Amino acid sequence: MEAHRLGAHKVVVLLDSNTLILMASGRIAPSMILEAINSSFKPATTSTVVAELRGLAEIHRTRLLGRRAQTALRLLQQMGVEVIETESRDADDSLEEAAEKLKVEGAKVYVATSDRSLRRRLRRRGVPTIYYRSSEARLEADWWDDL
Repeated sequence: MEAHRLGAHKVVVLLDSNTLILMASGRIAPSMILEAINSSFKPATTSTVVAELRGLAEIHRTRLLGRRAQTALRLLQQMGVEVIETESRDADDSLEEAAEKLKVEGAKVYVATSDRSLRRRLRRRGVPTIYYRSSEARLEADWWDDL
């Protein structure tokens, strides 16, 4: 899907593979994202994240990680998650690229990830993140005043 079509939505939440796997395991529900940002949203991810999930499902097909990756792929369809094509081959880079595109188009963008290095990179670019706080079994959003 083209990023410009998603930009029409006021709030877009980009989901990384780890977040999708946590959703597949039942630790995260879409309603938890709604609670974290206190707004309706359109879920999205990138083609690179989808490819990463497919790879995990194939490589670890008989292990728990592979089964959860397969479940995450099914969740993408069930939740109507939009897949944004990006040029980046790295999943983190693709999420950063998609977030920048959507911001330029006027959407308020969050990236749901537990990856600390990605969260740091996004913070430098002014992109808020949503992450899973396992000690409290809930999602938390990083906020910035300029959004």
